[in-house]
Amino acid sequence: MRSLFLGVLGASFLAIGASEAAAQTIAPCTTGGAGGVVPTSGTGGGGTYPGTFPPFAFTSTLNVSSIPAGATCVTEIKLNSMSHTWAGDIQFVLTTPSGTRINLLNQAGDACDFLGDYGITSFELYQAPGACTNNALPPGQISQVYGNWVTGTNGIDNTPLSQVAPAIGDWTLTIYDWFAQDAGGLSSWDICFGTPPPVPAPTYRPTLVSPTNNQSLYGPQVTLSWNAVPGATGYDVDVDGFVYPVAAGTSYIYNSTVGTHTWSVRAKNAAGVGPFSLPFIFNDIGAPPATCNGPRLPTLFTGTGGLVTNNQMFVDLNVLKPGGITVAQLQTHCSAVFGTPFGMQIYTRTGSFVGFETNAAAWTLRATGSGIAAGANQPSLVEFPDFNLPQGVSGMALVMTGGAGHKYSGFGATQSYPSANLVISGGKTLNVPFSGIPNNNKVWNGAIIYDCFYAPPPVTYCTAGTSTNGCVPSIAAANQPRVSLTGTAIVSVSNVEGQKQGLLFYGINNTGFVLTPWSATSSSYLCVRAPTQRLPAQSSGGSVGFCNGGLSADFHAFFAANPTALGTPLTVGQKVYAQAWYRDPPAPKTTNLSNGIELTVGP
Repeated sequence: MRSLFLGVLGASFLAIGASEAAAQTIAPCTTGGAGGVVPTSGTGGGGTYPGTFPPFAFTSTLNVSSIPAGATCVTEIKLNSMSHTWAGDIQFVLTTPSGTRINLLNQAGDACDFLGDYGITSFELYQAPGACTNNALPPGQISQVYGNWVTGTNGIDNTPLSQVAPAIGDWTLTIYDWFAQDAGGLSSWDICFGTPPPVPAPTYRPTLVSPTNNQSLYGPQVTLSWNAVPGATGYDVDVDGFVYPVAAGTSYIYNSTVGTHTWSVRAKNAAGVGPFSLPFIFNDIGAPPATCNGPRLPTLFTGTGGLVTNNQMFVDLNVLKPGGITVAQLQTHCSAVFGTPFGMQIYTRTGSFVGFETNAAAWTLRATGSGIAAGANQPSLVEFPDFNLPQGVSGMALVMTGGAGHKYSGFGATQSYPSANLVISGGKTLNVPFSGIPNNNKVWNGAIIYDCFYAPPPVTYCTAGTSTNGCVPSIAAANQPRVSLTGTAIVSVSNVEGQKQGLLFYGINNTGFVLTPWSATSSSYLCVRAPTQRLPAQSSGGSVGFCNGGLSADFHAFFAANPTALGTPLTVGQKVYAQAWYRDPPAPKTTNLSNGIELTVGP
């Protein structure tokens, strides 16, 4: 079987009658293009698709001396008595008098033969080659077929004939035979001019891409995508019987709910709508759990070994931290395909797992969780109720359920993965939980996430003053500061008067704080209790008299550059209360303040 070409565009095309296409041609056509054998020598091949053309291409030039009145485009290239075995081996190219090269037919018909008279019409007619009759393509009109040709390759463009302007001069037909073993011929060819065909309604079904059929995924926003349909100017997306219009593009973000949903898509344009695609189903299992912000100790995520569902993985966890750790989440390398939901049972025991693999009574079920497979070599997040592990060695047994199994590495691979607080070591598997003969030297592909700090989002409070130009500053922060000072912790203030000097300042204890006016007649309030620390002064930028200025500071950068500043070194759970000050000469006290923001320090 030949693998060079991909074959016809698909049986989902609906043919358009020859009379409809022919009605666009303005007679007479220019006839008499010379024929010949295809290829001109041998039986084809010798090139490298698509970069190097095969030798012995058939070429024939037809001179056009006049254009029918009213014609605005090429409507048809007629192939008279065309014959060739394996139509999918050859490519037809039309060259205009100006030298532009147009892809006409490429990979059309695959294993069918050419045998008869054929007319190549504009791609916009959506006519695909029909099914073989006696091993040959049925004679008649065929829309341009581009196959997998990328427009512009070797100077050949995938341009519909309806966009090719008429011209007086020499037009050239070239036929390339890309594969050895076959040959054929052409008696003559003609070129016809006229007006573009009316673009019909889309006539075949879109192909759904994502989510794949029966895929489980996290909501609430699910991106539905599909392949483009030629001639479509928009699409309708049907989810559970409700239709959502899509003006452009081949995707739609659906606001989903938990449960099973059925979806399909149809193409549309000004002429009408096409048929709906075959429906797909996806299962929304709810919002994804967020990876908590505690330390993460991973092993590997590149294992090639995989276990069946309901299997069991054993590891030892040596907790080095005095007081123990709180295990919040796991990440595991799941053997199931992307989107497969799975469950996990987490057992622990005091002391190593070694010697207790088949003694179910020696283990305590600590948590039951779930997740969705993230795919090969990717960490799949497992969410479950937090549990504590004391300092010292604890065995852990993980039972995977629900259509998935553990991926592992082993047979001489590293068996210990340490951090300052925790060491993961050892590794064995059982195909049936707590039963059978353990398989030794297996490294679990996973990670332990522990001691998570669930900081609330930054909270604004207090009241901002109104400047003399009516500006009311607003303070905000994208994320919380961290003890590690990793990343940024930017506090920004918008709607500040333009071209004013200002700064941010903060305190660390608002216990017993009472809201205090900035001055007797000021509209601003002091939102931060003493003692306070100032950050460097800066200009608000913007324009004088407008509220387009702003102030901002990266608290991580400030703490790193000022290790003895108020509140340093930071501790987990510590509060930071920040506010902005800026000059406003006509205002009471010649200054004004923003509202305040409460930050909570994470690890």
